[in-house]
Amino acid sequence: MLKNKKTSKTNMDNNNDCLVGKCLVYIGESENETFDHSVVYITESTPSGTKGIIINKLLFGTASIECKKNKSEDETSFKNVYEDLYQGGPENPAHGFVLFPTDDTTTSDPNAKIQGNIAISTSFGVLQEILDGIGPDKKIIAMGHCKWDKGELEWEIFNNKWLIIDTNTDLMFDTKFEEKWEKAKSLSSIDMKAYIKQSGTA
Repeated sequence: MLKNKKTSKTNMDNNNDCLVGKCLVYIGESENETFDHSVVYITESTPSGTKGIIINKLLFGTASIECKKNKSEDETSFKNVYEDLYQGGPENPAHGFVLFPTDDTTTSDPNAKIQGNIAISTSFGVLQEILDGIGPDKKIIAMGHCKWDKGELEWEIFNNKWLIIDTNTDLMFDTKFEEKWEKAKSLSSIDMKAYIKQSGTA
C-alpha cells in the first residue's frame, strides 16, 4: 500500500481547506470513466464537502461557438469562434466555468474567485470577451463540476485513489490536455514504482 503523510485521513479531516487551489490526480481503479486518468482542480473544500473541476478531459473536442461579430452590428451578423470545451464534471453540466491566470486581464468579472495565481469565473461576460477576442489568452472553459459529500473524498484519498499535488499555471494552461495526467503524476513526491495498490483487508 502507498504510504504518504499528505494523504492522512486525520489530517484531511482537520484541514478541510488544505485542498483548495491544489490538484488531485486519480490513480485508483474505477469503472467510472469520469474519473479514470483525471486531474481535478479543487475550487472549494469545507466540512460539508468538496468541489472541483476536471482540467484534462475535453467534452467533445474543439467546439464552434456562434456569436455576434460586433455588438454594434446587425443581430444577423455572426462569426464562428473555436474553443476547447472541457468536461468539468458530472454535476450541473449546463453550468460553465472559466479558469485563467490572474495575470491575464479581464474586466467583465471583477468578482472572479482568486485562488493564488488562478482565477475562476462563472460570468458570461468573461466568455463573451473570449468570443470577442479580448478575453484571457490562456484559459480552460469547463462545463459542470465534481462534487464529494462530507467524508467521501477524504476516504478516497485515504485509500490511495488520489495523489495531491501543488497547482501551477504550466500544468493548467500550457500542457496539452492528453499529457496533463502523466505530467501531474510526475509532479507528485510519490515514487510510483514503489506503489502497490490496496487489494483488500487482512
